[in-house]
Amino acid sequence: MIKPDIPQLDPMRLQVRKHALLNEISSKPSRRWWRFTVPATALVAAVAVTLVLWTPTNQDASASWTAEPRAPGDTSPMITECGKTLDRHDAERGVEGQPVWPAPREVSVTDHRGNMTMVLFTSPQSEALCWGTPKAVGMSAHGGIEEREPLGDRLFADFAPQIGMTDVSSGTSTTVLIGRVSPKVGKAVIVTEDALEVTASLGDGWIVTWWPSLGKPKQVRLYDEAGSLLETAPIPVKDR
Repeated sequence: MIKPDIPQLDPMRLQVRKHALLNEISSKPSRRWWRFTVPATALVAAVAVTLVLWTPTNQDASASWTAEPRAPGDTSPMITECGKTLDRHDAERGVEGQPVWPAPREVSVTDHRGNMTMVLFTSPQSEALCWGTPKAVGMSAHGGIEEREPLGDRLFADFAPQIGMTDVSSGTSTTVLIGRVSPKVGKAVIVTEDALEVTASLGDGWIVTWWPSLGKPKQVRLYDEAGSLLETAPIPVKDR
């Protein structure tokens, strides 16, 4: 009996397909979009909040993490690299099920901790978080921003973990949080379930931060520009 040769699937394509299948299950159509430029062997998917990404960059980032963001450096090379990914998104808009919303282009917040830098791009229709280390750059984006409830008199909204990452070999983990804050807020400190206290980066009504664990955000302390406490409140865990 003649047995036909069965071609072996390329590992990178196989892992990307795993991500695509999980994203189809856990996200609304045309609302979320991910693109990663990490080593081919690094991607393994699982469900946790919106996405779990294993990548060898996290061990170095977690080891150099600080609870306070460090002074900004030159982000222009990273913004340029992130812009290339946004360009590809716009070039593929609406093609074969790709999101139809335009890629955001305004840089609202940058966050620097250790060797990890995060840049949040926003627009009236979408947001995109680009993060990078010396080894890799990745991006997570969402559409439908215009459908969210206005902030109104609230001091914060949409505080929910966006990305959870775990390094397969070392077991080190990372959680990223994005949200909206009132112009009255000059400082925000996130308290996690595993007792970390993390000062977030703020800009243009947005907040970005991350911490080296999968501990969920439990509480937020909000201060004005003068350092006076405005509010201490629990953080509802909500998937978007």
